[in-house]
Amino acid sequence: MKRLVILSGAGISAESGIRTFRDMNGLWEEYDVMEVASIEAWHKNPELLLRFYNDRRKQMIASQPNRGHLLLADLGKIFDVQIITQNVDDLHERAGSNHVLHLHGELTKARSTKDPDLIYVLDNPEMKIGDLCDKGSQLRPHIVWFGEAVPEMDKAIELTQSANILCVIGTSLNVYPAAGLLNYAPKNIPVFLIDPNPPAHLPQHIQVIPEKAGVGVGLFFEKLKHVTE
Repeated sequence: MKRLVILSGAGISAESGIRTFRDMNGLWEEYDVMEVASIEAWHKNPELLLRFYNDRRKQMIASQPNRGHLLLADLGKIFDVQIITQNVDDLHERAGSNHVLHLHGELTKARSTKDPDLIYVLDNPEMKIGDLCDKGSQLRPHIVWFGEAVPEMDKAIELTQSANILCVIGTSLNVYPAAGLLNYAPKNIPVFLIDPNPPAHLPQHIQVIPEKAGVGVGLFFEKLKHVTE
């Protein structure tokens, strides 16, 4: 079974109503990104970050997987589909995808501020000051913020290196280190990009499908029939 590696970004979740940072002129709910997505912001104002991610979590819960998520899950019946996502929502999993690697963390989880390996699945969408881990330290969102390492990057590189087919969906290819994953794809494998606004300058071997995820993944499915024949 051929391995299909998917690199997904905010564009695929946007069709489920989850607003993206790019679509808000560099602001998230009237906040500059560094006020709500940096380790410095956490140390400065943890109450603000807990409230902000509580709101993101509630938005995620109210959203549903869209056609793009569902089609990718269906591809798992034909390919060994491995999804590497920059998204912190659980829409891929709720659509039925079984192999999802979250580069930037997960809204559904919290972790200890004392021991980063101590991670909890949340059973309540509200986190607050005073929520403690088993070692007695404050819990924080299980999110990778600016100024922090990306713990799953090595695993993402290994998955990309093992790809027989690579498809990038709904990401600007401007967020590093995630954007650098393309450099680890094996030479001469088919590489696709699904995005209604693709970057102007791309390597010639990348096949562009200039559509939103819901339509684009359907077209991608048709192209895969020719790739695998």
